[in-house]
Amino acid sequence: MPLEKAMWTHGHHLAVEFPDRIKSEWRAGFFIRLVGNSGTTNWLHFGIPTPVIVNGNRLAVDSALVRFRSNSAQAAVTNVHVFDGESKISAHDGLSLSPQNWEMRRFSLPNRPEVLWGVGVTLGIRFNGTTDAQNTLEFSSAGVDFFP
Repeated sequence: MPLEKAMWTHGHHLAVEFPDRIKSEWRAGFFIRLVGNSGTTNWLHFGIPTPVIVNGNRLAVDSALVRFRSNSAQAAVTNVHVFDGESKISAHDGLSLSPQNWEMRRFSLPNRPEVLWGVGVTLGIRFNGTTDAQNTLEFSSAGVDFFP
């Protein structure tokens, strides 16, 4: 079955759940850079524009995608959760992702759940470095692939 829609949002729209755990944040035209406080974790939220019904067909979520990079293995994405409204429809936990170059990572959703309300992609992150450079993560975008 062909892809119906791929919807993305830019990194500078990212929302930080616990701002007091972030040492600095810089929103630019091309990304958001976060420098975390050492020894902290946090949650980041991307609201994805969500076409719920297209041409009379309710859409389903196939995968969530995130484009990001890290300055070191000490700053990493540890969780990728996908929500439809208030319901968690996918959880990828126990991760330790810290690509040194820009990468797009895809996270498949089992059983392609139908979308009812609107999709959010939430990332768990951790900062364990001893310097600002080691505690830096950058995000350019996040998205979701929808199928009929």
